[in-house]
Amino acid sequence: MKLTAAAIISCCLLVNQAAHAEAKPYSNFTLSSGDEEDPKEKKPAKKTKEKAARFVSLNNDAVKIYPDIIKREMHVVAKDNKGKEITFFVFDVQGTLVQQYQMKAKDHYRVSGLKKGTYIYRVFSGDEETATGKFDIR
Repeated sequence: MKLTAAAIISCCLLVNQAAHAEAKPYSNFTLSSGDEEDPKEKKPAKKTKEKAARFVSLNNDAVKIYPDIIKREMHVVAKDNKGKEITFFVFDVQGTLVQQYQMKAKDHYRVSGLKKGTYIYRVFSGDEETATGKFDIR
C-alpha cells in the first residue's frame, strides 16, 4: 500500500514538473507588488515588411514555382497578372543573368539546364517588379 501511494505521488510530481517546464516564462522578474509592467515589454516586436518583401514565398501573386520531382527543373506558371505580360528572370548567386522568359497569363514554362545550386528569380510586369525570391536546384 505504501509502495503504491509513493508511486502515485511520484508520478503526480513528475507530471506537474513537466507542466511547469512548458509554461510561459515571466517577462519581468524585478517587479514588486505595486509596480506596473512597461507596455512596450508586453508587445512583441513587429517584423518589418522590408525583410519579408525580399524573401517572397515561391507561390506568390505573379507566378507559381514548383520543382520537378524527377528532373532538375523548376516549373513556372504565370498567374493572371491583370492580363499583362510578365518577364521572368533567373540569376545565379553572383547576380549573372542565367535565363529570361516573356510569359502571358497562364503560360507554363520549365526552367531547365541549370547546375546544382541556389538561384534568384525576379518577375517584372512592365517596369514594376511584382515578385522576387530564390530556389534551389539539387
